[in-house]
Amino acid sequence: MQQNNIHPLVSIIIPNYNKANFIQKTIQSVIAQTHENWEAIIVDDGSTDQSIEIIKQYCKQDKRFRLFERNRQPKGGSTCRNIGLKNAQGNYTMFLDSDDILTPNCLSNRLNHIKQNPDHHFLVFSGGTFYRNIGDSNSQWIPSQGNHAKQFLAHILPWNISLPIWKTSFLKRLNGFDETFPRLQDVELHTRALLQPGVKYKIIGGAPDFYYRIDEKRKLKAPYQFVETFIKAVELYSSKMKQIIKVRNDKAPLFKALNGTFQSAYLTAQVQYDLGNISAEERNRLFDRVKSFHNPKGLFTLYIKGLQNGIHRIKGYNWLGKKVLAGR
Repeated sequence: MQQNNIHPLVSIIIPNYNKANFIQKTIQSVIAQTHENWEAIIVDDGSTDQSIEIIKQYCKQDKRFRLFERNRQPKGGSTCRNIGLKNAQGNYTMFLDSDDILTPNCLSNRLNHIKQNPDHHFLVFSGGTFYRNIGDSNSQWIPSQGNHAKQFLAHILPWNISLPIWKTSFLKRLNGFDETFPRLQDVELHTRALLQPGVKYKIIGGAPDFYYRIDEKRKLKAPYQFVETFIKAVELYSSKMKQIIKVRNDKAPLFKALNGTFQSAYLTAQVQYDLGNISAEERNRLFDRVKSFHNPKGLFTLYIKGLQNGIHRIKGYNWLGKKVLAGR
């Protein structure tokens, strides 16, 4: 792997779990990059399909691919990404899931902007979505300007895991992902990065250079457990962020923004009840689980009653709730 200032090495970290049907297209999108000085670190999470064999073939053909297998607990994408980060040799790092696709100019586009902003810790770009082929979905992920730390705290997620490109040294200083989180791992990392003293980042936006696959076969098999896991992640996230926020001078608006994440926890449970996936008793039990670490008062109590009485189905109710409760 060659490091140089003109054509810097980029580490692309790809966790994989049973993506044999998709990973070939992902790998091909990496090979097609116009910027050729990259390394693709693929970390497998214990796949039982043919994806390992597919990856090994590419590793034989192109030494820029390196395959690692998760060799410790816990299982999951965060552990795999951290293993990849530990082995990353690039000046810069980006994360790519094993069913997503880069446009051919993705790395060259990002590096061109890095040359213009060499002192920044990370830059954020735009992404698109697709179902089977690029162009079959009009949905895009285009970050806007604003207070992004507050947005993440309020669970208004301005970008996903693949839209930033990072200075590898900064990511390693952050110690990567928090592996104790069952969900919200990238949300936690991005929030923590934004709350770092002296952090420098920039929203570049522009045309999408990355595409996220919407997998229609990815069904919610256990709705109650799904919400319960999300609530557990919200508890961990809120506890950790409170510890970081409390020493800041701008703590008041940040604490208020965190109400948006609590709101999302209640709303996630309510939506599964609305869909008929959980009972009223289960919904109330999940509400009580949130209340075990969040003490709703005043307007927040009224908002929860509105959920229970179905008022949230009125267009704008949840948007207004987020605005009032979290200072959106």
